[in-house]
Amino acid sequence: MTGMLETWIEKIRTNDPNQVAELYDDVGLLLGTFSDIERPGHDLILKYFENLLKSQVDVEIVTQHKHETDSLVVNSGLYNFIVDGKTVNARFSFVFKKTGDAWKILSHHSSVLPESH
Repeated sequence: MTGMLETWIEKIRTNDPNQVAELYDDVGLLLGTFSDIERPGHDLILKYFENLLKSQVDVEIVTQHKHETDSLVVNSGLYNFIVDGKTVNARFSFVFKKTGDAWKILSHHSSVLPESH
């Protein structure tokens, strides 16, 4: 299973919230960069992306650290969101699980990168 993060970025670039939300497991959890609430389940995840993708959004991977098994992948690192031309530095952790022949996002945490001290 390689490329699930890249698939997520491709779906973000479509600017179609439905395509992005379909990548999440039915019991998936999103802790989004631009939201202060937990978003368990398809409906709340879709609402997050409906709001976010009102803007033009792109994502650039800065670093990633991937750990894979046959049925689970954890991918964490740094990425940049470019929202209407403004860059937001963020960190991420995705947990992907294999469901049948498909991979789905079970958990996704993303937050603004704090300033270094």
